[in-house]
Amino acid sequence: MAGETNQSSLRILIVSSHPLFGQGLRSLLQQRQGTQIEVVGMVSSVDEAITAIKTLTPGMVIVDYDDERVNRDEFMARFIEGAGRIRLVLLSLKEGGSQALVYDRWSLAASQIDDWLKEWAGNE
Repeated sequence: MAGETNQSSLRILIVSSHPLFGQGLRSLLQQRQGTQIEVVGMVSSVDEAITAIKTLTPGMVIVDYDDERVNRDEFMARFIEGAGRIRLVLLSLKEGGSQALVYDRWSLAASQIDDWLKEWAGNE
């Protein structure tokens, strides 16, 4: 039906004060990923992003790393304080856009830490 969202799609929030960055990224994601992604919002400030994370429940937040109007340090501090599993991507278009930093915010029970460390040691 029209207007329905794909329940298995990845919900993405874009943070940039540059409308062309957000619109271009949305278009690129939709072209490459189709119905596997849903851009649930585009915001232009840290405060708007924190509110949108709480209300729109994205699974991923993509931040325009080069945007001087979005304070990365403040955003990271507030992002780390939050709860829930969510992935953060800091995307830079400088140098051809070939670099992205990815952070996962999720928690483990203390009993799972040894298994997690073993997995990381095996991936080096």
